[in-house]
Amino acid sequence: MVADLPLSTIPPSKPHTHTIIFLHENKNFARSAVDRMHEATDRDWQSIIQNYASTRWVFPQAPTGEPLIPSLQSISTGIQHAMHRGEPNWWNQGAEDPDAARREAAILLDLRERIKELEKVIRNEVSMLGGRWDRVILAGIGHGAGMAMATIISLGIPSEDGTVSNAGGGKPQPLGAFVGISCEMPLQETPSAARRIFFPDSVLPENNDVWKKTPVLLQYFLNGGQQYLDKGKALRDMLVANGVEDVCWKEYEDGGMFMNSPRGVEDVKDFFRDKMGLRPNY
Repeated sequence: MVADLPLSTIPPSKPHTHTIIFLHENKNFARSAVDRMHEATDRDWQSIIQNYASTRWVFPQAPTGEPLIPSLQSISTGIQHAMHRGEPNWWNQGAEDPDAARREAAILLDLRERIKELEKVIRNEVSMLGGRWDRVILAGIGHGAGMAMATIISLGIPSEDGTVSNAGGGKPQPLGAFVGISCEMPLQETPSAARRIFFPDSVLPENNDVWKKTPVLLQYFLNGGQQYLDKGKALRDMLVANGVEDVCWKEYEDGGMFMNSPRGVEDVKDFFRDKMGLRPNY
């Protein structure tokens, strides 16, 4: 049975039309991502969250290995927080193990579990939207963005028996959009291992429309250093080379593990408008 990831959520203030699922960075909590999205403002000083009143925001919490404190809901904001202790990570880095094969096995095990859990979150949101996969946006920062990308890629890949799950929302369809800020992919330094996560038997299914037809926006920052930028461009080039039809690359002078304001926020708004017809509705 697939476990339920704890969630922090922000309900829409108008009738629900879209959902944005946003994954936090490693060693941070979902509630930190909530705060950062409130602080990411456009040229009119409206936060990215304020721009979309009919959108439900969902912030899954990566496991910490520590007991969960009962969920709390803020009376003033309506935000529901799942309280945690420990250090959250989307996948086990395995840095303490000197054996490369064991490190890779530990990472793969975590990734596959997280992908199943995140697919469950996505399917729940699709069901709430009447089966509209194209009204769900998957996004994240750093390792969270990498985890989100791994999940999108895996959505359209058949299981070992050759079938694609139709449970909870039906057969996976392309999502409305993907937004990755400083996207840090798992096993990025080991391409052969990373490929095994996403492409069973090293074959990308030709009909994986979920991945190929979901519009992608990648945001990176010049102050992150050349190695950081090179990794981002390698990811961009890999997506294009493997048939992803719509990949948009944006660079900013500064940012890091945070959405650039105001240009980065304005670019996200333009991306949603151009790719989904989603416009701000205060």
